Parts: sequence; structure tokens; C-alpha cells
Amino acid sequence: MEDEDRDQFGFTFTIANKSGVEHENVKITIGGMENGEFVGTDSYIFPKILVLSNDWPDTTGNQSQSFAFYEQRWNPDLAKVKAISDKAYFSIQLEGQTPIQLYDNFANGQGELVSIDIPENNIVKNDFGDLHITIETDNVFGDLIYFN
Repeated sequence: MEDEDRDQFGFTFTIANKSGVEHENVKITIGGMENGEFVGTDSYIFPKILVLSNDWPDTTGNQSQSFAFYEQRWNPDLAKVKAISDKAYFSIQLEGQTPIQLYDNFANGQGELVSIDIPENNIVKNDFGDLHITIETDNVFGDLIYFN
């Protein structure tokens, strides 16, 4: 059976780095919201995030990098998040900077945080856990792609 045909469990990431700077030791944290405050429960450190081509959109395909796929997907303990809230939220921290909440890239400036309803079985799989992150010069945005 091909890897592409098997169920994949956990989160996978696609990162578009439009900042013009390579990033190392970028940390994403998952957690819940308690009394309006983010409470992290588990983190993932990305390998080096490379700079994208200056030609946007880049027709050579060098527009993003993928991390944590197939058996390497990130599987945080969603039961820990569920103990805090019914939705999981994310923060991201560039090396040497303060962690920031990950805002939804497609919320049209509405200030919505990227979140996911925690499945009853605490398992995300396939496209349900596909998190896209865009690093720009002055901000970081994300969107969680999921299909049931």
C-alpha cells in the first residue's frame, strides 16, 4: 500500500516563508483557552525553515515546505487540551521572540484565532490535521485545512 493511500494520524504542516529570512527553532504549541488565556499543553520544534523564492507565486514549486508527514506527524495529547477547552488553539514562537497566537489567514481581518474542535476520540487524521502557516515580515498567520 502506498503511503499516500494510508490513513495518516496527527498534524502535518505546510509553511510558506515570505519573510525573506531563514528561521530555526520555530516552536508551535497547541493548547486550550482558559478564562481568555492560552494554556499550552504540547509543542513541536520545526527544522530550519527556508526562504521562499522572491518570485511569488513561484512557478518552480519552491513556495512552501512540508513538515511532519506520514509516520512523523505530530500527535500531541489532545485529551490534555480537552481538559482545558473543547477547541484546540495554537501559538507560534520564532527564535528569540515572544510566542504569539496563530491568527486565521482567511478570517478577512476579523481577528479569529486558528482553532479546531477536538474530535470525540481525540484523534485527528488525514486532511483534518493539515495546518498551513505563513510567515511574513511582520506577522505569522495560519489556516487549518480539514475535511471530515
